Parts: sequence; structure tokens; C-alpha cells
Amino acid sequence: MNAYQFRVFGAGAVMALWAFAMLAFGAVDLWALVTFEVAVFVVAAVFVVRIVQGALPLVWNPFYVPLGVAMLWTAAQSRLGLSVYPYQTAQEALKWFTYGLLFAIAAHVFTDPAIRRGFRLAVIWFGFAVCVFGLIQKYTSPGFIYWSVRIVDGRVFGPFVNGNHFAALLELILPLALIRATERSEQSVIYAAVSLVLLASTVLTGSRAGTVLAGVETVVVLLVRAGSLSRTRQRDRRRALVLAGGALISLAAVAWLSSSSSVLRERFAEEQPYAVRWGVVQSTWHLFLARPWTGFGAGTFEHVYPSAAQFDLGLFWTHAHNDPLELAMEWGIAGPLVLVGILGLLVRRRWPVEIWLQVVLPAVTLLAHSLVDFPLQIPAVAVLWLLTLAMLPASVSIRPAAPTAPVKGARLQEVST
Repeated sequence: MNAYQFRVFGAGAVMALWAFAMLAFGAVDLWALVTFEVAVFVVAAVFVVRIVQGALPLVWNPFYVPLGVAMLWTAAQSRLGLSVYPYQTAQEALKWFTYGLLFAIAAHVFTDPAIRRGFRLAVIWFGFAVCVFGLIQKYTSPGFIYWSVRIVDGRVFGPFVNGNHFAALLELILPLALIRATERSEQSVIYAAVSLVLLASTVLTGSRAGTVLAGVETVVVLLVRAGSLSRTRQRDRRRALVLAGGALISLAAVAWLSSSSSVLRERFAEEQPYAVRWGVVQSTWHLFLARPWTGFGAGTFEHVYPSAAQFDLGLFWTHAHNDPLELAMEWGIAGPLVLVGILGLLVRRRWPVEIWLQVVLPAVTLLAHSLVDFPLQIPAVAVLWLLTLAMLPASVSIRPAAPTAPVKGARLQEVST
């Protein structure tokens, strides 16, 4: 197996790992998370053997720096007595170590543009399939997951207990489908239909932030693609007008679906939709000010928050509904610095338009969603976000692979990113 074939194998393994995390309720349960972590360690061990043998080039990716800080700092909190709950912080440190390993695997896999493109297609179609499953489940067995697991408190969609998190996941997939829908291809109509299903599913999750952000993504992608085509030949200018019209139609579709969804309509009608969460955010900010340098320890929010809660509504708050602030409270100043570092690496260069739309836009959109919810605390969402970052063509080989004999009949074709 030469280096390219091994990368193809790696892409399949990465896809299988993410698919498992997604189907296993987002990998929020301990059994699912442990299974996911063990599987990542096995795949990583195979990659290490190949790299040591010289059969796979070792690559450098700038995102290793902020992810390395996250891994080292959470481990330090656990080992150096900086956490108020060392056991829970050790669990978080293991999770972030797993994330780092998976990102490194993906960085080695996605050095080939053809593999990147194939992986994006796999993500689109898997996301579409789960959306179809979620829609069928929603109307045939509301309140159940897989027609058998009863969820009393939650807005179920697909395999997720919380529809907000499924909407956040779709924010990472929708731009990929829209890009394919706007390409000059016989399959563009098919991907347009796929995009509509993804957009409709986002609305039907009942997520206010997800609906607004997905609508913004749709308009941005269509208008940017229309602007690119309008500067070319006459035939493409007509397609540009069609895409611009599609942006308006998409806005109208989102508005109509939102008004027809009773759950979403009621949520938008709330007089103070963020009032309760704002109180939690204020309390979390005060906790951060109490320990701004070391934090209380990764994964300790649910244990520490009750000591600073402004009111008691009889609710158990596992997260702050603001990921950057929760990281600041748990990690200290290191938490926001990690996110700022990732954001800086995303926008540091004038990437081609396709890269902005396929990588930067969905990654930044999820960060925006994390300001009012906690999608980065859901392993399946966090993993796809990291895989999106890994698809940025930023990896550089620092050690060539050992030469391998060409595969008979093999022909590698360069495909645009």
C-alpha cells in the first residue's frame, strides 16, 4: 500500500469515526465517548507505525499549536493540582488529546486535494441521509431516538437529544452542499435539492441561532458565487442572476418554514429569549474573574456553577451556553487564547474564494453559534469542526516518505480543492 492508498484508507477511517460519534447520540454518553477514543488511538497507532517506517511523509500544520496548548494545559490542570475536580479534568484532558490525535491524522490524510474533495462529498451525503432519517423519525415517532429511546426533556432531531446541536452540525455541512449546487455540473440540481433538505432540517430542529446562521450562510454562498460568475462571460452572468435570485428565494423559504414551525415560532415570540441564559453568562463571568489565570479546571462547570448562580430555577446547568466564556472559566485565560489562535490562523491569509466558503465560513459560523449555546461541548460537532479546519490546505511535509513502486494502472488526477 503506497502513501496515497494509505491516505484513502485514513480518510475512510476518519469518516467512520465521525459517523459513529454522530450516530451514537453525538458521543455525549460515556460509553460512546470511550469507544470513540479507543478507536482513535488504534487508528493513530497505525499512522505512527507508517510514519516511523518512512512509508508516509510527516506533515506540519499550524493548527497543531493551539490544539497542542489545549492538550498540554488541560493535562497540566489535572496533574499540577490546578483543578478543583482533578478526575473530571483528567477526563477532559483525555478527550482533547483524542481530538488532537484525530486532527493530526486528518492533517496527514487531507494533504491530497482529491481526498479532501471526496471527503467533503462523503460528509454531504452522510449529513443528508441523517437529515432524511431525522425528518422521518420526527413525524413518525416524535420524542424518540431510533424509535425506541424515549427522551422526556429535549427537542429530538435525528440521533441528537438537542436539536440545537444538530443545527450547529448542519452549519458545517450546508456550505459544502451549496458549493456543489452552484458548480456547472449535471449534478448541480441534485445538490440544490440536498441543500434544501439540509436547510429545511435546520429550521425544523427549532434552533433560533441555527436557523438564522444557516440562512446567512446560504445567502453568503449564493451571492459570493453569483458575484464571481458575474465578472465572466455572458452565459455565466445569466447563471449569476439565477444564483442571486436563489438567495432571495432561500430567504423567503427560511422565513416561511420558520413561521410554519410552531416550536420555532413560539421561541422567536419570547419577549426575553436570552434572559435566563444571560444570568448564567454573568455568573460564569464572575467565576472567570475569580481565577482568571488558572481557571477552575476543564470540565468542572457543572460542579462549580451552583456556587455562583444568581437564582435557582430548579434547573441543572451542565454548560454555560457560551463556549468561549465557559472555556475561560474552566481553563483561565488559556481557553480564549486557544480560540483566538484558531480564528487567527483561519483568517491569516487571502485564501481562494472556495476555501473561504468551504472552510472559513462554516468554521466561523460555528464559533458564532457557540456564543449562545455549547456546540463545541458535543464531541460529534467538535470533531467535524476540527476536521473542517484540517481541510484547510495548510499542511506542509517536513519529511518525505520512502519511495514506493508505482501501482500498476494507477493514475492520480489533480482535482481542484
